[in-house]
Amino acid sequence: MPASRSMTRWGVGPNFAVPSLAIFILLSIANSFIPALLLPFNLYRFLISVVLIACGVAMCISAASQVHRAFNQGKLVTSGLYAYIRNPVYAAWILLIAPGVIVASGLLLLTIMPFAMYAMVRVLIVNEDRYLEQKFGQEYLEYKKNVNSIIPKLRHSKLNYETPP
Repeated sequence: MPASRSMTRWGVGPNFAVPSLAIFILLSIANSFIPALLLPFNLYRFLISVVLIACGVAMCISAASQVHRAFNQGKLVTSGLYAYIRNPVYAAWILLIAPGVIVASGLLLLTIMPFAMYAMVRVLIVNEDRYLEQKFGQEYLEYKKNVNSIIPKLRHSKLNYETPP
């Protein structure tokens, strides 16, 4: 399938969000029929979920504002969160927000969610990658080679290792 010549600033986000929400609703309903897979409320678990969700939302807001500014200027974002993850908004949902919701709700059947979301992103992100390759060429290919899509890769070039004299 050829890449779209244009893409909105939202990328494949809507194609990711709608199925994710549908899966969440279906799993939540299914979990309600299996009481053994529902954890009782726990304050510590709830506080952990608040931290996960807050970090995920902050990551989404930061990444979205950064990409929106760059999109308006026709530039490729490779700094900030984008220096470590090519798709920080999707990563925030998969690695922080969805697990936070799972921990808060105690619905164990939802543990499938992050894996389903990751699989969807891997399929959908191909279109974003094609678009960015067409728009930014070698600059994007080099960036793509050095920065992972969802799981951050700590690169030695970003870390300062100094040997004592």
